[in-house]
Amino acid sequence: MFWSDPTPFPLTVPVSLRTLRSRRTLLLASLFALTLGCNPSEHPSSPETHSEEEEAGTIHGRVIADGKGVADARVRIKGTTISTRSDADGIFKIDAVANPQDPPTVTAAKKGFFIQGTVAETLPVVLELQSIPSVDYEAYKWTDPHPDETKDHNCGNCHLEIYEEWTSDAHAHSATNPRFLNLYDGTDWHGTPNVGWNLLEDYPEGAGVCNSCHAPSASLDELAVEDIRNIQGVAKEGVHCDFCHKVQDISTEAVGLAHGRFGMSLLRPDHGQLFFGPLDDVDRGDDVYSPLQSQSQYCASCHEGVIFGVHVYSTYSEWLESPARQKGLECQSCHMRPTGKMTNIAPNSGGINRDPHTLASHQFLRGDREQMLNDCLQVESDVEFMEEETEAEIRITTRNVGHRVPTGFIDRHLILVVEAFRADGTAVSNSDSELQLPERAGDSSGKAGKLYAKYAPDNGEPRPFWQLEQETIDTRLLPDHVEQQKFQFGSDVDSLRVRLLYRRFWQATADEKQWPENEIVVYDETFSRPTKSTSPQVSPESDPVD
Repeated sequence: MFWSDPTPFPLTVPVSLRTLRSRRTLLLASLFALTLGCNPSEHPSSPETHSEEEEAGTIHGRVIADGKGVADARVRIKGTTISTRSDADGIFKIDAVANPQDPPTVTAAKKGFFIQGTVAETLPVVLELQSIPSVDYEAYKWTDPHPDETKDHNCGNCHLEIYEEWTSDAHAHSATNPRFLNLYDGTDWHGTPNVGWNLLEDYPEGAGVCNSCHAPSASLDELAVEDIRNIQGVAKEGVHCDFCHKVQDISTEAVGLAHGRFGMSLLRPDHGQLFFGPLDDVDRGDDVYSPLQSQSQYCASCHEGVIFGVHVYSTYSEWLESPARQKGLECQSCHMRPTGKMTNIAPNSGGINRDPHTLASHQFLRGDREQMLNDCLQVESDVEFMEEETEAEIRITTRNVGHRVPTGFIDRHLILVVEAFRADGTAVSNSDSELQLPERAGDSSGKAGKLYAKYAPDNGEPRPFWQLEQETIDTRLLPDHVEQQKFQFGSDVDSLRVRLLYRRFWQATADEKQWPENEIVVYDETFSRPTKSTSPQVSPESDPVD
C-alpha cells in the first residue's frame, strides 16, 4: 500500500497508464478480428483481460492529508471538465478517455488545503494535500496589480487580459473615482473647493467611513479614521487583484453594519504566496479552491451598507429577495459571466488553454453601463390617438437582473418622461396631476412621467444620504416585474414622445459639481398622430434604444 491507512484499494501494484491503454488497443484489435469471421469459442476472453479493458482509460487513486483519506475532495483532469469527488476514504476513479494529454495531470482540491496536482504516469495516483495557514499575517506586503517588467510578481505581468478587464471597471478606481472624491471633500469636477455636497465638512469625524470598501487593503490604522486621499501604495489601487484573492470568508451575521473589510476574513501568508480562487485545478502550489468566489455572499459586505443610519446600499438584500436567487443565480452569474473569448488566464506564463466558458470576466459591467441597462430593461409603448383624447400605456419590464433597477449608490435613478405636443410644437399637459414628475427630476420636473428612485419623502431639493433623517421612499423597479403606467392627454395632441432616462446622480448635484455624462438614454421614441388612412407611426427622428 502507499498510505498508512489500511483501507483496501483495488489496485495494489503500480501500473503504467500507457500500458493499460496499449492493452486496450490490443483488445480492440482482437474484437475487430472476431467481426471478420473468427469463432469466439476458440478464443475465450479471460477474466484478467476483461478487467484490464474496464480499467483502460480510467485513473484510480486516493486523496490524502496527514496520512488519512480526504473525503469529498474535488478531483479533476487538469484543464478539462472531467471531474469527480473522492469517497469517504479519499478514493476516486476518474475517466480520462476524452483527455488529449498522455498521461494527464490529475488535481485535487478541498476547502482548507492547497490544490495539489500530479502527472498520472503510474496507477494508483496519490494526491497529498497540504493545509493552508491558520493565522492571517497582517504585515503582509500587498502585490501591485500593474504590469511592470522590473517587478516579477505584479499581477498584470502574467494576467494581462484579466488586468485590462479589471482596469476598465469601477473596482479598480474605487479610491480615486473623481465623483466619489468630489462628494467626499466638496470639490467639483475641476477641483474647485467648497462646491456643493461635502462629507468631510458635514462629518469630519467620519473621514474613514468609506475606506473599508473603497480602499480595503489599507492598514487597520487607516481603515477607520484616515482621510482616503492620504492613503498611498497598493491600497490606493482600490479593490485590487491581490486583495480579492486573499479573502477567505465573508460574514453575513452583521451584513450592512460590518462594512467592507470589517465583514471579511483575510488570510495572508507570512512567507511565499496564497491565492483563493474559483478554479479547482490550479496546482502551482500556492492556490486554494474557494467556492465563495462564485457566490453572492462574497459581495455582501461592500454591497450592503447602513451608513449614518441610512440604508445607502441594498444590492445584496435585494438579491436575497429576488427570483434570481430562487433560480440559483449568483451576482457573478451576470457580473462575471465569461465573455467566451479568453482561453488562457496566463499565456506564456505557465497558463493552460481552457474552455473559455469556464473563465470569469473581470469587467463587472458587461460592455458598459448602457449595455447592462438595455440587457435588463424592456420598454414598450402603446399610443392611441382618439378624437376626444390621446392615451399612452407604457410597460417597463425588468428581466435578467437579480436586484432592483437601478441599484448601488442611493442617488441612482430612472425617470420615465412622457411629453405630448400640438402641431405647432407647444406642450399639452397631462390630465392626471399625480403622474407629474417632482422637482428633484431636474429639467423634467412638472412633466408627465414617473420617478423610479430611493429618496426622502419631502419634495424639496435632493440631499446627500448623510443628511437624511427619516425613512426613504423606494419606487425603484423590482426584478422580473412589469411596471405599467397609463397617461392621458387632450384631443389636440399631434405627437407624443416617451423616454426612459438613467441618471447616476440627481441633476441638481451633477450640474453643481459640473459632472459630465450623468445621463444615459435607455429608451426614446416619438409617435405621430396618423392620418385617416394610416395607423400610428413612429417618427423618423425617434431614437429607440431597446
